[in-house]
Amino acid sequence: MASYLANISHNKISADGLSDELEALSRLNVDGIITTNWDLFIEELFPDYKVFIGQEELLFSNPQSIGEVYKIHGCASQPNSLVLTNEDYEIFEEKNPYLAAKLITIFIEHPVIFIGYSISDRNIQKIIESIVNCLGQDKLDLFGRNLIFLQRTKQDEEPSFQSALMSIGETRLNITVIRTSNYLDVYEAIESTKRKIPARILRYCKEQMYDLVKSNDPETKLAVLDIDQIDNKDDVEFVVGVGVAKSHEGISKQGYKGITIDDIFSDIISVKSQYDPAELLREVYPPLLKRPNKYIPGFRYLHALGITSHDELMKSEFSEVEGIIFKANRKDYRINQYGKHYESNYKNLSTREIIAETTAEKATLIIPFQDDGDIDIAAVKELLENNKNNLKTEHSSYSTYFRKLACLVDRLEFGFSKPTQS
Repeated sequence: MASYLANISHNKISADGLSDELEALSRLNVDGIITTNWDLFIEELFPDYKVFIGQEELLFSNPQSIGEVYKIHGCASQPNSLVLTNEDYEIFEEKNPYLAAKLITIFIEHPVIFIGYSISDRNIQKIIESIVNCLGQDKLDLFGRNLIFLQRTKQDEEPSFQSALMSIGETRLNITVIRTSNYLDVYEAIESTKRKIPARILRYCKEQMYDLVKSNDPETKLAVLDIDQIDNKDDVEFVVGVGVAKSHEGISKQGYKGITIDDIFSDIISVKSQYDPAELLREVYPPLLKRPNKYIPGFRYLHALGITSHDELMKSEFSEVEGIIFKANRKDYRINQYGKHYESNYKNLSTREIIAETTAEKATLIIPFQDDGDIDIAAVKELLENNKNNLKTEHSSYSTYFRKLACLVDRLEFGFSKPTQS
């Protein structure tokens, strides 16, 4: 069973809408994730987060409460850690007060969103009960406000956001319940509040500061270095400072490694690219293979290098890029629930007329239903240029739709097809 669970991958999920949700989820810069799941799904979505497996590991370690995953029911990577049998659950419940002591700061100082759990889930209630027993009346209201349950509804149900009472013994907690058929808007709303510095870097700084203060070793070392060096500098014990460097004219080879997906989307809609296409594809794109992002443009840069067919791509040094630009197929650019709306109201309109008739956000959802030959690429580029901030995840909850449209235009203008496998 552990072997089966360990081989479950988010890359195998193809259900309509779920891949978009997972991509948005993976972009969240949250402090931590607490899960009772055994598979390695979360590790794939958040590869930079520190993972604590089982209560033992969490109880007898020094979690920093930033950039961490707490797998309190164990993990398939360590079969003996799984909370599986009745006896396992009895042992788990015996340690609940100790677990609560570790989690209480997290639950009090942060909003906690429960995804896939019912308010009546026995395990969740036990953990919350242990925390409630440690709190005075003055903290209960604050604690309740931090508990948010996200529940999936049927497609035809209207989303709702409401307060609810959760009974924990004789205590009543006022919690929040969000009900929706699509979690994408929720994830993008969370993402819009993200911090500028990634959680993994904050965790690194906090962890090293703890070790430095704790150490009595007079030879403890300090170092000041560029933030890009942090991942590979094993002997650094504390980061003195993190700042923003002023950009220079031109981009060095080392500078390409700092280019983000946001930068690529800003560049892809520009009249003239600011990047050397070969350096960009060579330095920036290979690491993107490990990211769950389904929509990343790249045909423009291949075209600039004279690569205009799948055969030419696979014979070039950039063959790895295939795994990025062909993640999505043509139908993935359409959100099914808007198909009837397009047929009823927009089918006979041109791209420019669609843009004129509705909001920019809605246009990004309608235009993909046009036939490829009917999409006015120039009009779409103008739309994206006029709304370029919406391509950035921190500025818009609609960024996924604007990005999908940018990828579609990149494919239509510069793309080529991938041979179908027989």
